[in-house]
Amino acid sequence: MKKSYVLILLFLFSLFFASVCKGNFTVQPAEISITMTNEFIYGNTFKKITVINNNNYSINMTWYVENPSPISWMRPNRTYMPNLSWVDLNPRWCIISPWKYANFYIYLFMPESNNYLSQHWETWVTFKHGKDSEVGMFNQEYAVRVCIDTPTKIVIDNNNHDLFSIKIGDQIKIPVLYIIIAAAIATTITVFYVLIHRKKKS
Repeated sequence: MKKSYVLILLFLFSLFFASVCKGNFTVQPAEISITMTNEFIYGNTFKKITVINNNNYSINMTWYVENPSPISWMRPNRTYMPNLSWVDLNPRWCIISPWKYANFYIYLFMPESNNYLSQHWETWVTFKHGKDSEVGMFNQEYAVRVCIDTPTKIVIDNNNHDLFSIKIGDQIKIPVLYIIIAAAIATTITVFYVLIHRKKKS
């Protein structure tokens, strides 16, 4: 009889524990790989993390960067980053409405140095939500594994190429030739419009 009471208590406890620890948000993907080839990435990597709110109420999501802990959970042949401040996310925080999602983009701000060539780093971006009485006593956290491979060598382009391109945003370059052609087309259209307009008046 006592044994049956113990089993019932264990069953009720497991149900309570499962309800309290029920996941109230999900994060995708579980792992991200950032591979650099001929140069270091400085700015937006265009890699994103999606956080989904699975609740019927809004949650305030924040995040932080940390080293894998324990170290045995790190991927083989990978090491810690020398400086965790080289990894940043935008936005810094976000309030996600019920059943909605938010995207966080990964930015890198590591110095370009030969000392950091051929490195295979791993860091974790851990998401957590603010305290909420509806969530329960447990504050859920979810870590995304970010693996960063730096270039084996730096390919330096001819500086003259930079003179013929304009950088827009973090990593988008538009050749000056395209801009000149677009300006010439716009000027031609404007001239034709003015001439036609004047001809109609006359």
